[in-house]
Amino acid sequence: MMSRANSRFSCQRTWLLSVVVLAALWSFGVHRAAARVINDECPNLIGNRDLYKKVEWICEDCSNIFRKTGMASLCRRNCFFNEDFVWCVHATERSEELRDLEEWVGILGAGRD
Repeated sequence: MMSRANSRFSCQRTWLLSVVVLAALWSFGVHRAAARVINDECPNLIGNRDLYKKVEWICEDCSNIFRKTGMASLCRRNCFFNEDFVWCVHATERSEELRDLEEWVGILGAGRD
């Protein structure tokens, strides 16, 4: 039979463990959300997040189609200004949107070195 002190200690451990697990999950979720929006290679990301999301969607679709590790990163490289991005546009059958996408990539990458 557990004493009242042992019962209280057990309850405190359970609460502490719950708080630690929830804090870890929250931290992981915040880190993933921040990682999706931050791209150091695109100097004009701030204020153009809607364009970024439209362009990034191509890379996500391409990565889902081919299931190749690192495909999305290759597509995003140099703020989407690379041949992998163009290849992904064609692979996702969005060739008719290429002119708009290239314009948006130009806006996101304006001022790049």
